[in-house]
Amino acid sequence: MQTTTLADGTYRYTRPAMGPRDASVTATVTGGQITEGTYNGQRMTGSCWRACTLADLHTLAFEFTPAPRAIGKARAFRMHKALSAAGYRSNHHDLASGVLGRDVRHLRQLTEAEARTVWSALTHSEVAA
Repeated sequence: MQTTTLADGTYRYTRPAMGPRDASVTATVTGGQITEGTYNGQRMTGSCWRACTLADLHTLAFEFTPAPRAIGKARAFRMHKALSAAGYRSNHHDLASGVLGRDVRHLRQLTEAEARTVWSALTHSEVAA
């Protein structure tokens, strides 16, 4: 199987044994690039594994879980307006980052579940506006 662009999501496959047993591999792709992965449950680091994993994804059968869709520009705009109307005048990206525990640069990149989590946390808490 030859792929030129990898879809965003998580790829899982078994890599043929290079040692005593086959390896279980996961690779998360974002923006066509592998952003993280595991090898037999251990987090992979460095650039070598990325090249090996990309090569694997072109030759081995894998299971694919698509990345959740983002809410997009129009919904993010409405969320900004609603947060402002609810009294949150601070940087909405920083508020979302605090709630989700990860860097949020654009609300439009939030998934539906993340947007609901942020909204729920901010409207049901004592977070300073």
